[in-house]
Amino acid sequence: MPQKTKSCPKVSVLMPAYNSEKYIGEAIESILNQTFTDFEFIIINDGSTDNTAKIVRKYAKKDKRIKFVDNKKNKGVTKTRNELLKLAKGEYIACMDSDDISLPTRFEKQIKYMNEHPECGVLGTWYEVFDKQNYISRFASKITILKLLHGCAVCNPSAMIRKSVIDRNNLEYNNNFNWCEDYEFWSRMIFFTEIHTLQSVLLKYRWHNTNISVEHAKKQDELANIVKQNIVNRLTDDKDQQRLLLSSLKPGFLLPKWSGRIICLFIPKRQIRHNFREKYVKD
Repeated sequence: MPQKTKSCPKVSVLMPAYNSEKYIGEAIESILNQTFTDFEFIIINDGSTDNTAKIVRKYAKKDKRIKFVDNKKNKGVTKTRNELLKLAKGEYIACMDSDDISLPTRFEKQIKYMNEHPECGVLGTWYEVFDKQNYISRFASKITILKLLHGCAVCNPSAMIRKSVIDRNNLEYNNNFNWCEDYEFWSRMIFFTEIHTLQSVLLKYRWHNTNISVEHAKKQDELANIVKQNIVNRLTDDKDQQRLLLSSLKPGFLLPKWSGRIICLFIPKRQIRHNFREKYVKD
């Protein structure tokens, strides 16, 4: 008799880790303590020089859902994220970072929403910043192209992605955008699917002196500007139109009708198109 194959998990949780010994235990436990339990948890240690690998192995011995890959040489976060994507088998991909904390009902609430909204290919959440700074970061319920032009409107470690969208469009992180790879990823993803945000805090984002956004702030800003230029390049080939679209990033600026129409072509929902025109397009 042929052996019965095990069905794939509903969710693949993907976590890159580099020199994370101080926080990774909390991050792992926050995933293992989720109220939704049908997941595989893939962790790649990206050539850490501290005790990160030792800590992950300890958890992997206790919980078979953890699949640990130990890269002896550091490849960088973007290549590591792509390696994780290739290993994922779940219907949904849950992003997670090694210094953050997912609240217990994160997966349960995200999966429920995505099951009910098949048009949504990426679902982020609000998040609470803690440690060196303390505040709550809120995003709109639906992320538009214009919102992404203003900046990264998806918190990467809070995101859940429909894997079929990635597979169907051969998407992966761009290796030329290290430290800004998530923003660049969403800037292409939005042309293939809708990006939504759950209007509740489901992640605690740790702010410390070794955050990428702290250590590499200048380079991150330079790459973010390239991402914005690439977005308008996708919208139009006309250089004058591109300049006008980029100038829309200034507070209070209203788009002329022609450029508003261009962006509306990429907004499938009628009500969202209407709201966009009301808020951002000149009469």
